[in-house]
Amino acid sequence: MQVVAILGTLSAYATIVLGGTVRGMGAGLACPDWPLCNGSAIPDLRDPTVAVEYAHRLAAALTSLSILLTMVFAILWFRPERRLGTLSFMSFALLVTQVAVGAVTITSENDPVVVTIHLALGTATFASALIVSLFALRPSSLGAASPRPIE
Repeated sequence: MQVVAILGTLSAYATIVLGGTVRGMGAGLACPDWPLCNGSAIPDLRDPTVAVEYAHRLAAALTSLSILLTMVFAILWFRPERRLGTLSFMSFALLVTQVAVGAVTITSENDPVVVTIHLALGTATFASALIVSLFALRPSSLGAASPRPIE
């Protein structure tokens, strides 16, 4: 679980960096539709603006999968450690909100208020993933959760 939690944290950070690159390149509408990009699951990546926007979406997908798996692991195998399950669930809920606002960012044609909320939620998603990772990595002497079978 620790590896998946760390992957979620690192990919959340990469998503923020790529999101900043998207914004800096003015590539926010290089993929004007969502969840597809120019009507395709895998767009033509020869255009650098499409490539960076698509990379941002791929990093977000990896973040989503990692945070989802972290939550599932925390709930199924670390059930006695309620704080880890609760933090993981909150991180996932924040991520779902972040993804929804990301979709609105596209459909609103980069409305500045929506973009600002998207950035704030991205930062909060990274912070929550980091907290979950740090909590999952606690030494056992501090009461870290250990895998236990579901009874």
